[in-house]
This record gives sequence, structure tokens and C-alpha cells, in this order.
Amino acid sequence: QVSTGGAVGMTSAERLAPVTLAPEMATLSMGSVNFGSDVFLNHPADMTVFARTMREHGVKPELEIFDSGMLTTAVRWIKQGLLDPPVHVDLVLGVPGAMAATPESLMFLRAQLPAGATWTVAGIGPAQLPLGVMAILLGGHVRVGFEDNIFFRKGELAVSNAQLVARIARISHEMERPVATPDEARAILGLARRLNH
Repeated sequence: QVSTGGAVGMTSAERLAPVTLAPEMATLSMGSVNFGSDVFLNHPADMTVFARTMREHGVKPELEIFDSGMLTTAVRWIKQGLLDPPVHVDLVLGVPGAMAATPESLMFLRAQLPAGATWTVAGIGPAQLPLGVMAILLGGHVRVGFEDNIFFRKGELAVSNAQLVARIARISHEMERPVATPDEARAILGLARRLNH
């Protein structure tokens, strides 16, 4: 999966370029959001081009949701035929300027998910672990790593992404939610196996 989020200030064309390589998935931010002291701008016209380009290249979008209005937009786009159900949603909670990384935010967004959607939670900073555990309990999936959090625990830097992944995999195993293999993940997400090995 590639990101079309890019960095604040990148052009839409720069952000969209990786989609033409036809990865299995790519992120699709479903609106603009204040991002700390910057604005992560996603004009509706650009978002429409991103969605259509992903469809043309056979790329499944991962809908990035930073605020509840973005989920409302996703539901509207499904009804309008701009997105093909079932969709996959990434609930990104805790970005300064967006929805708080709280259990209440997660439960609210989960209740608004389109029918049949799969979902992942990405808790920012110290919310990564507790929201990840909640996602496991609620039947969702988890995103962990340095992009969202650099600490293993309060005051202790993580040594690697692998350390963060190993912890959530261990917790998932203890909760009897085994970690999916790549082929199982493709099946969960509705992706056709496109790589021949």
C-alpha cells in the first residue's frame, strides 16, 4: 500500500503519482484537516480525481478518516458510486486539529461505518497502544509504527517498528485474534492476488 497523503505543500499530481504504478492499495484522505500548525488540504475535486484514478488502475483505496465529517463524505460517495463497497477505512485519531484519540471517538466512528466496511485504527502517540487493543476487541484491525508513535512506553523510545508490531501481535494472540498472513489479509480486504511468486 502506498500513501497519496504526501507532505503538506506537495501538489496533487505529486501525491497521485504512485497510484499509476498500480499498487494493491493506496490511501485516500476523505477531506481537509488542520494538522498541528498546518492544513492538510484535500480539495473535493482532487479527491474525486484520486478516487477515479485508483479505480482506473485497480487500486483499492484505504479511506483515511481524521474527523467524523470525512466518514460522512465516504458514505455519500459510496451512494453516488464514486467508491466501490465494501470499503476499507483507517480511523486516524489524535492528530492535533482532528478528532481526539479517545475510546469515545473510536466508538462513535465505528458506529458510523458503511455496511460491510473493514477498518483499522491508527492512534497517534500514546494512544497507539490503547486504541489498538480496543480495535482488536471490537473486531477491527491495527496500524502501528514510527509514523504515528516513537515510544514503546512512556519515556522509553521504541527501538524499531518491529518492536511495536511484535507487541500488538503478542496482545492479539493473547486475545485469540491471530495475526493475518498476507494472503489472509488480502482476503479480508477483498484484494485479488496479483503477484505471482
